Amino acid sequence: MKFLMNPFDIPSTRAIGVGVVLMLFLLVGCSPEDQESNQTAPTNVILIMSDDQGIGDFGVNGNPIVQTPFIDALAKDSVTMSRFYVNAVCSPTRSSLMTGRWNYRTGVTDTFKGRSIMNADETTIAEVLRDAGYSTGIFGKWHLGDVYPYRPMDQGFETAIYHRGGGLGQPSEPIDADRRYTNPVLFRNGEQFTAEGFCCDVYFSEAMDFIKNAQSKDKPFFAYIASNTPHSPFHDVPEKWLNYYKGLNLDNGQFPQEPGHPIRGEDDLDDRARVYAMVSNLDENVERLFGFLDEMQLTENTLVIYMCDNGPNGNRYVAGFRGRKSNAWEGGVRSPFWAHWPKVLKPGTRSDVLSAHVDVFPTILEACGVAMPKGLKIDGRSMLNFLKGATGEPEDRTVILQSHRGERPEPWENATVLTQRWKLVNNGKPGKHELFDLSKDPFALNDVIEKYPEVRSDLEARYDTWITEMRRINPMDLPLYVGTEFEPETVLTTQDWEIPED
Repeated sequence: MKFLMNPFDIPSTRAIGVGVVLMLFLLVGCSPEDQESNQTAPTNVILIMSDDQGIGDFGVNGNPIVQTPFIDALAKDSVTMSRFYVNAVCSPTRSSLMTGRWNYRTGVTDTFKGRSIMNADETTIAEVLRDAGYSTGIFGKWHLGDVYPYRPMDQGFETAIYHRGGGLGQPSEPIDADRRYTNPVLFRNGEQFTAEGFCCDVYFSEAMDFIKNAQSKDKPFFAYIASNTPHSPFHDVPEKWLNYYKGLNLDNGQFPQEPGHPIRGEDDLDDRARVYAMVSNLDENVERLFGFLDEMQLTENTLVIYMCDNGPNGNRYVAGFRGRKSNAWEGGVRSPFWAHWPKVLKPGTRSDVLSAHVDVFPTILEACGVAMPKGLKIDGRSMLNFLKGATGEPEDRTVILQSHRGERPEPWENATVLTQRWKLVNNGKPGKHELFDLSKDPFALNDVIEKYPEVRSDLEARYDTWITEMRRINPMDLPLYVGTEFEPETVLTTQDWEIPED
């Protein structure tokens, strides 16, 4: 595969197809027994999710400025789920990703004040895979609880390299951390340490060490790499890339304005340069990871998924969609989804079937041949058949997403109802509903709510049933434990305090 030249005239060191050629070469020299072993080896999984990276922050999605040559090539060599949705803010997305359940069921409603803590009795993808014999590791952002029993190592991750709260440079950070992204203060299975290097580089390096260790034990692995980049603050970003972007014209006029919605408002151009610097650093790390997988001869049998947690935080290019982080419009809840698994999936294919974060849990389990725990009820559906190229009319399903501040969902506050064809949305406080026929109007330009009153009534009824069920769940029941044998020192911050609304 031919790669774009990066801005520093250093050609990419790897084409994704190299792993395929290498594996075929190795198999030619293998005995039949070795070949059978390779064919039946358990599937490894790497789930990569960036933070506040919008669907337009990739060259492959039409951004003419940002440099993401490796991810662009990866996307073209993967299966794309073109209508993949997440919540408009991070913790709700993360809880649904880990459990396959709507975030309200897990106790997560918000991003702080105790409202981003996931119920300890939820069953996570890490717990299921660990119990099936997988090594499980998280590297980066958890954002579902900082104290026992809500930490990642309490929720199925045997190796946990993470920061507290919603990110570095936030109130949950240790006092001596200085808001650093370079040489950040992190936690290793609950023990504080100071890492060396830029945070995203650290996460990927730690993930590779984890994979090596799993291989030394002859165990399959599940690595969840959830970098907090390119989330704010923006004061500490890779200097090489910052200098590159500061030398460019980043005005709105440099980006495509059609089709769809133009960039609304002028973002701080220095912030834009800093975001893109972190995005390009992410791209370098994904390339580094795939080079490592090739060296370890793991590329063929490793399912790698790349996605984002919500829309971009800022007024920047969103691939023609309307909205941004925290919005219920497409730009706030539409995420890229690329799945790369050469052993099973046909590269360069695409599915337009409606899918969402809750579908990742069952998809990974099916890909790994691991049974769903008996009695576990989830909201997601496996995407594996569609990733493998299944065609035909998809079954009718409804995806409902709602994100807001506060402990309880208010009907229609910042909510959207999605089907294969339709999108009914109320952005912000309850008020005006809009209806879009996404089969004819993918950028949601033309409100047709007056033209299709029966569709509006149907989608409103689906939402009413859903919100009635969600509002029965009380998210303010989670206890905080102090002084347990699992946590010698308990540090509570604004992430943990459950502060009821007035």
